[in-house]
Amino acid sequence: MADSLRRRTFLRLGGVAALSSLAGCSTIQAELGLRTQQLGRVILANSSDEPVDVKVEVIQEGTTVLASTYQLTPGSSEERPQIVLNEWHDNPNAQRWEVRAKTPASEWRNAELTAAAGDRADCHRVHIVTGNWSESPMLVLPTDCKQTLNEEISPR
Repeated sequence: MADSLRRRTFLRLGGVAALSSLAGCSTIQAELGLRTQQLGRVILANSSDEPVDVKVEVIQEGTTVLASTYQLTPGSSEERPQIVLNEWHDNPNAQRWEVRAKTPASEWRNAELTAAAGDRADCHRVHIVTGNWSESPMLVLPTDCKQTLNEEISPR
């Protein structure tokens, strides 16, 4: 019985290794539940000159791991007060993450991070930035964990 269990485990691991070496393995691994996305920090920033309440939800694999409202102090386009969230740091990996946010003046905005998302990096942060923009009073921006906010929102 023990030999049979070891043989099955060996075959399963061998199949996983073979599939991992295939071209396009990101998607195959994601479909098999082997590839995950890591959610780093969620950063809240206010670039308007008024305080703003922001409701934030972080959903991991369909389960809400954070649902709270934060008051952001007045900021400016050069310097934004920030709140950093990372309550899920003990369990940061999942095949699917959703970060949602809304203000009293906006509808829900979201960023979805999925393991099957092509060649994007495996680790993402999400910046939630409020401001006085005509298109929307809030942006939800997924970024690579290695980039800084200034690198992402600066025009190139």
